[in-house]
Amino acid sequence: MPSPDKPPPSKWAIGVELHEAHLGPVRFASALARTDEDLALGIHALPDLELLHPLVNQAEAKQMHEKVASQITALMAQAGHNPAQVRVELVEDAEIERGLAEASVRLGVDALVIGRRANRDEDPIVRLGEVARKILRRLPVPVVVVPPDFGSEGDPGLGDGPVIVGVDLTGHGATATRFAAGLAKKLGRPLMLAHGTQAFAWGISYIPAASMETLQAQTRAGAGQKLREWAGEMGLEDAKQHVFMGDPAKQLSELAVAEDAAILVTGSRMLGVVERLFLSSVSSELAATARCPVAVVPGD
Repeated sequence: MPSPDKPPPSKWAIGVELHEAHLGPVRFASALARTDEDLALGIHALPDLELLHPLVNQAEAKQMHEKVASQITALMAQAGHNPAQVRVELVEDAEIERGLAEASVRLGVDALVIGRRANRDEDPIVRLGEVARKILRRLPVPVVVVPPDFGSEGDPGLGDGPVIVGVDLTGHGATATRFAAGLAKKLGRPLMLAHGTQAFAWGISYIPAASMETLQAQTRAGAGQKLREWAGEMGLEDAKQHVFMGDPAKQLSELAVAEDAAILVTGSRMLGVVERLFLSSVSSELAATARCPVAVVPGD
């Protein structure tokens, strides 16, 4: 049994792509390993064998599985994983996101680490990618989205700053906060609670500047008081606290850069499938654009 001062061992799944340009998630999981008991599960989804029949027979399929498993093992070792703490899990599924999601649930992992399309500081047309977007819709377990170039040559890797969690002072915010607190303890980093409040853009044109400043200061103070009370209820009164005004995705992303955050954690509103088709969430926006890895945690 781990001591109260030692974080329990973790069991993380990593969606492994068979290309060195997309090793960010694998490197991130390696950077998180802190004990000899931590386990990294390299998961890769292969096409359903039935779809390949009769092009591939059973013997050829077995050889293909062995070759892919060997490649994954080598890539994870290259990214810094201890081979003794690595397991490879191959799944057959016509839909990659479904294969990764269902395997994560079946294996009982603490989180699933996946990559996005956009490198750090890039702004391409496709930033998140289809597989990552669909997994965030499913959100089977906490999902960490990592830039593909994380930890590559010339990239700093894990930031030196705190673990930042965006909180809305609700139940699913509490779940995300507990996940973030566990990460902070594991990494030996401070935990920062970031809470957003309304920005009064509607009154800028006609409310005197001095009055607007007073209104915003009062709003910030009220939000800060609520955050302190909520942190106390969570037993996290010693955590750093930050109140911001304005667009949550923009403000949290800028805060993560300013603090050199190790990871940014958010809760999910758990929209229905149809809602998620039409409504962008703060979590998805951050996962696609933030400079640091972003964890999205489902509510209880």
